[in-house]
Amino acid sequence: MRNELTKSISEEPAGFLPPPPVTRQERRAVLYTAGVWLVFMGWTVIGFINSTAPIPVQIAGWLALLAFPFIYLHGFVRPELFSRLNRHLNTLLYTLALIVLGIIMSQATPTAIINIVSYLMALWIFNHRLITGFVATTLLVAGAVAVIFFANLEDYSDWFIAAVALPAVIMILSRITIELDANQQARSEQVALATQREELASTVHDVLGHSLTTITVKVQLAQRLVDKDLAAAKAELADIESVARSSLSEVRAAVTDLQHPDLAEQFSHAAKALAAADITFQRPEALPRLTLVQQQVFAWVIREAVTNIIRHAQAKECVITIVPEASQVMLRIDDDGIGIHDTDPAHHHGLAGLQRRVESAGGRLELSRRNPGTRVEVRL
Repeated sequence: MRNELTKSISEEPAGFLPPPPVTRQERRAVLYTAGVWLVFMGWTVIGFINSTAPIPVQIAGWLALLAFPFIYLHGFVRPELFSRLNRHLNTLLYTLALIVLGIIMSQATPTAIINIVSYLMALWIFNHRLITGFVATTLLVAGAVAVIFFANLEDYSDWFIAAVALPAVIMILSRITIELDANQQARSEQVALATQREELASTVHDVLGHSLTTITVKVQLAQRLVDKDLAAAKAELADIESVARSSLSEVRAAVTDLQHPDLAEQFSHAAKALAAADITFQRPEALPRLTLVQQQVFAWVIREAVTNIIRHAQAKECVITIVPEASQVMLRIDDDGIGIHDTDPAHHHGLAGLQRRVESAGGRLELSRRNPGTRVEVRL
């Protein structure tokens, strides 16, 4: 187990692939962080205002300028627009579409084709693994230099560092920071899970070691007593059975801790169980981004809470909500049943163990009585 822990820490991650936004809040955050930089398209607007190109060309340029933000932002909100294509091909399609718009705009103001380069770099840097973003950025910067040289945009070369080179450096550094944070989080989760498994494995070893030693001694004693004192031998056998049953229960509990439930599977099991109990079930349409620890703890909470609702609540409806809150994520499970009388989890066997599990992961579990029903909330 210790070798496994050391190996998991020493292995280098393959690279962090930014996941697409799922919830409305995540989409809002993406639209803000990616959209705020569109203010620099103001240079293109100024170019249009000063343009002497024919009116149809200017109209086409303005239309392309209006379309540009929609396609650019859509590339972050839906980085895998076509599910049959991988993310690289999807981003390539977004890139080609933006380049076409840039060419149209450049007919009215030539420097527009250079002004879009930083947005193309952002698509590749923040939607892909770091190495992919670095390669794409290098190619785009080289392409911008070639355009300036072959299109005789010597005047624009003075703005090249501010418009292309500096944004490239800033975005690469930002992406490296994201990569380091993701790697650190992944390593922390690996250490936490490996440590937890090591502790549980040690518990199983201690339980079995003590119990089997006790059983062995008692079996030997019973063998000696069977011909001398049958009643005493039977008493020893009864003790052996009691120790074996107790040990089996402890081992099962420890092994259950080793088997981490999957959150998606737990939702599926909950839906089937509640439907069988004729209880209406409402679950989140989409889940926020969750760490591995959050997924596993929430799965345990849902399993225990749904079991309690079916067994004790006499409810007609169960509603599960998972939403991000600042630096935490909140899981809420509501039912409209008879309500729990004692809201201290420590006074309930199953909930007491669940509370320990949540707190060991750095979270907090709260029970409250509703009118009607019960609410279970976990913040982690």
